[in-house]
Amino acid sequence: MNISERLRQVMAEGGATTAITFEDRTYSWSRLGAFSQALSRLLEAIDPAGSPAALVLRNRAVGAAAMFGLLAARRTGLMITPIQPAAGVCADVLALKPGVVIAEREDWTPGLDDAARSIGARGLEIFDRDGELTVSLRLSPTGDDSRADSNPFPNAAVVMSTSGTTGAAKRVPLTWEEADSYASRREGPVSAEPRPLVQTNPLVTIGGIYVLLACAAQPLHLVLMERLDVRKWADLVERFKLRRTGLPPAGLRMLLESGVPKAKFAHVECFTTGSAPFSADEIEKLESTYGKPLLYSYGATELGTTPVARWTLDLHREWGAAKRGSVGRAVEGVSFRVVDPVTCLGVPAGEEGVLEVSRATALVAGEGGWIRTNDLAVLDQDGFLFIKGRADDVIIRGGFKVPLSEVEACLLQHDGVRRVAAVGLPDARLGEVPAAAVVLSPEAKDKVDEAELMAWARERLAPYKTPTRIKIVEELPLTQMLKVSRPQLRQLLTA
Repeated sequence: MNISERLRQVMAEGGATTAITFEDRTYSWSRLGAFSQALSRLLEAIDPAGSPAALVLRNRAVGAAAMFGLLAARRTGLMITPIQPAAGVCADVLALKPGVVIAEREDWTPGLDDAARSIGARGLEIFDRDGELTVSLRLSPTGDDSRADSNPFPNAAVVMSTSGTTGAAKRVPLTWEEADSYASRREGPVSAEPRPLVQTNPLVTIGGIYVLLACAAQPLHLVLMERLDVRKWADLVERFKLRRTGLPPAGLRMLLESGVPKAKFAHVECFTTGSAPFSADEIEKLESTYGKPLLYSYGATELGTTPVARWTLDLHREWGAAKRGSVGRAVEGVSFRVVDPVTCLGVPAGEEGVLEVSRATALVAGEGGWIRTNDLAVLDQDGFLFIKGRADDVIIRGGFKVPLSEVEACLLQHDGVRRVAAVGLPDARLGEVPAAAVVLSPEAKDKVDEAELMAWARERLAPYKTPTRIKIVEELPLTQMLKVSRPQLRQLLTA
């Protein structure tokens, strides 16, 4: 049974069982099934060739239902994030040249209408009218059809974007074989009370697609949050009595600052996190504040839909204190090696280098089966992986290497600094120079200025590592995965 067959089975047999909770409404599997069939009929009528369909996917019930509909119809879905300016959505459509564009009304801007028309794409508008999910035709094919004659992603179930943390996002296909693997052992009846899963991360990302596949195959009860609010998240965790739940590191920092009481997590056995650095000190603070272990996992869009390293409860009981700060051990079927960035030769256990990963189910091919990441790492003698930063976060200033993580660590030692991110800025004479944006703690906002922070850095860093500019900001620019966006940070610091 493949994922499409399993999903159609779940929607047919699920009946009144809750599939999605969003805000104050619940959506049954039968309701999702009716919407999926309507979407499938309309797709077949306007595009019988089965061209890839671009989906502007928001964390809402109707967006999740549309993704289920594409999977059930066995049609390639091209994911477009709405967490970008409208011009970016249009640019994605023009670059992908889909046969069909699917979006909610607020995303159907005049620019998107023009972009879809210019490539001869059909347009569908999806609605959620007080809990009733509907789909209607917005654009019939008109104008010159400049779309490619062949599908550029012939075996892709879903085509996703990487997070775009350090540069332009890349398109990565998830094959039908990979998607079908979720259903290979899930052929039983639909449970009357499926396990709830609270989703705060964007569905449009690799982690979100993984969640949708899991919800379809098992199935699970998907509890959606459109935007992260840690107090509302904690209420949902308490309401649904979740045993495992988590947030990205930025969300966990919000939790630590929120004052949410420990009692909210009475049923929780552990927290989970990943996608960005979370220091050993932060892990210790979270675990001591809430009395729950934190299980970190590590992965990347190119490496597949599941993590390549993770902590388990058993590992945490044995090694939690000794290996705090590690992202865990390799999962089954994954191998790690750490190599010298110049010679590409392996380095001994305990020494830092660039991480390479071997995994049969990776979404991109690597030379000799090894995929080089952009992460600097240490693999210790016990097989625990420590991520030390990014290789592309080291800039060259006049011939001297400047690790941006060292600049950030220095500024974070100042009592008034709550958040910091450093980046390299182009310089005609030196090549690149470091600069940093800083978010102050509430107590320091009227007491600390940029001159004080600059003096702090000069006293503690070598002259060539000292930022040429420090700017105090209200918030750091973040990607959809709540990672610092380096391109936006450069714009902010050069404005």
